[in-house]
Amino acid sequence: MKKLKLHNFRKFKNLEIDFDDDLNLLIGDNEAGKSSILTAIYVAYSRTKGKLYFVSDKKMKLYKK
Repeated sequence: MKKLKLHNFRKFKNLEIDFDDDLNLLIGDNEAGKSSILTAIYVAYSRTKGKLYFVSDKKMKLYKK
């Protein structure tokens, strides 16, 4: 992955990240959106065909496109 573009995904209205070829770190305060970025990458590469299972507060939720 060379670039990630998010539009209206969770807390991000518009976000564009250019990834380095070698190493990339996500560093930020609590609630900065690090997990949201990882979730977006998971969705992009997953085979869930528009379905995402997300565990929050010990509840399983199903998100569909």
